Amino acid sequence: MTDISVLNRDRHKILIVDDTLANIEILHKILQGDYDLYFAKNGPDGLRVVMREHPDLILLDVMMPDMDGYQVCSLLKSDPKTADIPVIFITALGSEEDEAKGLGCGAIDYITKPISPPIVKARVKNHLEMKKNRDILEALTLELSSKNKALTRMAREDALTGLPNRRHFNETIYAEINRARTSQYLSLILCDVDFFKSYNDHYGHIVGDKCLQVIGGIMLATFKRAGDLPARYGGEEFAVILPDTTPDQAGQLAERLRQTLIDHAIPHAYSGVSGCVTLSAGVVGAPVTRERTAEWFISEADRALYTSKEKGRNQVTVVTYD
Repeated sequence: MTDISVLNRDRHKILIVDDTLANIEILHKILQGDYDLYFAKNGPDGLRVVMREHPDLILLDVMMPDMDGYQVCSLLKSDPKTADIPVIFITALGSEEDEAKGLGCGAIDYITKPISPPIVKARVKNHLEMKKNRDILEALTLELSSKNKALTRMAREDALTGLPNRRHFNETIYAEINRARTSQYLSLILCDVDFFKSYNDHYGHIVGDKCLQVIGGIMLATFKRAGDLPARYGGEEFAVILPDTTPDQAGQLAERLRQTLIDHAIPHAYSGVSGCVTLSAGVVGAPVTRERTAEWFISEADRALYTSKEKGRNQVTVVTYD
């Protein structure tokens, strides 16, 4: 991203490329008070100075040995690193065809010799001002785009766990159902941290938040396939969307999540099922049909989760539909 503070510097850099020393001296006399000037007496040297100094504008002669100004300008415009540097031809070639050729290869202006100092100063100043404004606009556009992306990410991400949030979950499950081919499996996991209210009540909300962060990290490590979406559903509830996944596969992943959390051995002295933090999960898997909406998948997964709780918690219930 372009640094706007650099764009606002007082003195611009100008490169003069001309094989005649007298012409360089004239331009130097005209411009030296206002700009930092660099010089080259042929095309290849001019290109090297451009890459080293990154000038803000180039004053380029047309008639030079070996590599003329048209060739130099074409090379500059074909390179993304130099394409945005404005080029003004200053030349004795004054026909309409010559001017059209110069503008056609990418120059922004065409000044014929003998040059008029006021005209040169005015055109150089105007083109530098336009370039500066374009660069500032580009920098601001990039900055705004970056901030918009960050805001979009924040709007779809749970700030505590780093998981996608409920909004992102809702968008994704609807999109997956609309995208899925008829008879293609979709599975959904809903899970709930067992006795989390008593955990918060006795250990405090700061410790409770850290517990949820650990679970978020476990979920990100468990569901890594492209297309899988682990999300914080709300409070101590989590969900996972598993496209093109059978109920058995989803159940195995839910069981791995449950066991990995147990392996972390987060103490929970006030749990009704274990001495550490555990979770209960409900899994539904079914081929997508017109009747099986997002609400249907959520409702069925929620019923499976309720069954896990009714059976004593710290377990996974899988419901399969053909």
